[in-house]
Amino acid sequence: MSHHQRLRVLVVVPTLGQRLPTLERTLGSLRTQSGVAVDIVLVAPVATDALQSMASRFEAGLVVDVGHISAAINCGFRTAGPDHHYVTWIGDDDMIPAGALARSVAQLEQYPDASLCFGDCHYIDASGSSMFTRRPPPGAGWLMQFVPGLIKSETCLFRHVAVRAAGGLDEQLRYAMDLDLILRLRAVGRIVRCRAEQGVFCWHPGSITVANRELSFAEAQAVQRRGSRGFARLAVPLVQPFLKRLFLVMSRRIDRQHVRAA
Repeated sequence: MSHHQRLRVLVVVPTLGQRLPTLERTLGSLRTQSGVAVDIVLVAPVATDALQSMASRFEAGLVVDVGHISAAINCGFRTAGPDHHYVTWIGDDDMIPAGALARSVAQLEQYPDASLCFGDCHYIDASGSSMFTRRPPPGAGWLMQFVPGLIKSETCLFRHVAVRAAGGLDEQLRYAMDLDLILRLRAVGRIVRCRAEQGVFCWHPGSITVANRELSFAEAQAVQRRGSRGFARLAVPLVQPFLKRLFLVMSRRIDRQHVRAA
């Protein structure tokens, strides 16, 4: 067994249990990972027979938590054992490409002072058809103070000790908890990049951030105002109105592309 395979990764999958076909696809993507040991825990408000069966098929744990998504992810993180050096979460309609977790582990092992690793994110529609790939720009970790979504949580792998040091996810947040955690982790350790597609995001009307786009962006901007540092603390409030308009225009453009593709 290789050194990386002895380093266990815990992947939390928060779910309401209402999207079983895509959940099956998500879990399948986790079980295609090689080169690293992966443990999966589903977190749901109710342990239905269907979810218990799904968890059994994919050798995943299943815990019950009635809180919203941030609380559910924290609940999943609390199941981590001492051998879980790395943790992450993935939505029940998103995926992690084959080999992505091993690549992230390799990066984090190369940089022991790093708190997280991120990469490119591939977008698909509800049918699974390819849409586009978003590649974060240079300095994405710093630019996140201004522009949310540059680093997608679907591509991230976190050092468990760093997440604990940062206090986990803010359970008051419903949409921008990933942005908030990333901004806080900058004070714990460096952010490193893997130049490959490390996550797959499913763009569809039922996605929590797509369905609640304006609320999501408003929460993200509030997180940026409290999480910015240095010069950015002064500049963020000045540029946010322009960035909000730009974000909504770009989001609607993606919606139109989605409709045409459908």
